[in-house]
Amino acid sequence: MHRAALLVLGLAIPFFAHAQNAPSENRYDILGKVFRPFFSVLLAGGEAPEKAASFKMEVTEVTGRLPKEFAGATLEAAVQFPNKVKLSAPVLGEEMTVCRNGDEVWAIPGEKIEYLLKQFAGHLPEPTKKSKTPVYLPITAQQAVFLPALFVLEDGKLFEEIEGVQTRVISGGLMPELAQATKAEDFRATMWVAEGYVPKQVRIVRRDFSMTVTIRDLHFADKLPAKTWRPPDGVTDIYKTTPEVLEQLLYVVVNSLGDKLPPGLQ
Repeated sequence: MHRAALLVLGLAIPFFAHAQNAPSENRYDILGKVFRPFFSVLLAGGEAPEKAASFKMEVTEVTGRLPKEFAGATLEAAVQFPNKVKLSAPVLGEEMTVCRNGDEVWAIPGEKIEYLLKQFAGHLPEPTKKSKTPVYLPITAQQAVFLPALFVLEDGKLFEEIEGVQTRVISGGLMPELAQATKAEDFRATMWVAEGYVPKQVRIVRRDFSMTVTIRDLHFADKLPAKTWRPPDGVTDIYKTTPEVLEQLLYVVVNSLGDKLPPGLQ
């Protein structure tokens, strides 16, 4: 082999070996670096230049009181600061999409959205004030920096492979005072973090249920194409409303994943 080729190979091997390494530093620092890019996408005051993100989430495992129909559902999400968010998911046999585009909110298929809103009457969250962020969150990016301190994370370093990618496994619960105040003493979360502080999988466990979500195709960008926030061409069955009820629409979609309505609403 040519000497120059050997030199290139010698330089490349350490690079590719490093590319397979999961984060190994302090677990609180890792958690902070996982959260940080999302602050600029979701919250006012974020410092990262990328103000948009898109990703897919597959529900890979559910137990307990959660409907078994959730398992296998794939959700696609897009977010762009300051006032755009989109979620698509399989609901009752077809894909349903909810989108906020500035001061307008639309959802398709409109007839099915109206049906679900009626079925969930009495269970819906209260309308919120129109937020200056994609979804209403009562904190700023500067305040969110302290989020890792709200958790009590387990000691030690555990590494696992997720879909061929090496990850660092970080587990823990809420700090005792917060857990007691929110009646979430049984809350436990585990996150699998790949190189670049990319979350690959998240598991939430409570006393009466658990859910594992695999995250795929996570991308950050300055902004997403304008067509992302518009209904598909030719679609006419569109439900239109205002940002104040965005959370209600997201609630009915997330709580209707799969082919059946939750027990008590069928």
